[in-house]
Amino acid sequence: MKIETDGFAFQFTGALDAFRFDEKDRAKPHFHGLSHAMKAVDLVVEMPTDYLFIEVKDFHAADDYDFKSAVAGHQRDERLAHFNHLREVLKHKFRDTWLYRWAQGKADKPVRYLCLLSVLSKELRQQLPVGLAGPHWEKALARSCVVLNLERWNVNFPQWPVVPMAV
Repeated sequence: MKIETDGFAFQFTGALDAFRFDEKDRAKPHFHGLSHAMKAVDLVVEMPTDYLFIEVKDFHAADDYDFKSAVAGHQRDERLAHFNHLREVLKHKFRDTWLYRWAQGKADKPVRYLCLLSVLSKELRQQLPVGLAGPHWEKALARSCVVLNLERWNVNFPQWPVVPMAV
């Protein structure tokens, strides 16, 4: 199953369904009419045993988020603010998409959150409840949260290759 979003073409071998979650065309079967108050991931892919929530961010200035290599204090603070904002956006996109799917009766499989970008792996996993996050939880909201760049995506998920689309 092939799907395109944000300048990338994904191929999901073995998928039961794959669609842009924020579909704006009312005539398409996966139009959701998303609320402006809630966020959504770019793609939802249904596999036989789980769902993939996929967010794609193609950074033209990735250094804007690299606060660890900043040389001046004000530069570090500015980059850290960008980084923290991105982490919060990604966190809310996962949570809101999960809530949408739950309300649709489509939270019946484990979820893997995959982000195609180059920053934030550890920090985002700490912000999301991955696995059984509480002592009384019987179900996990997400099985995993993985942040990858394009090269690592294709190495780790050869069954779901992605390529940049020609401009």
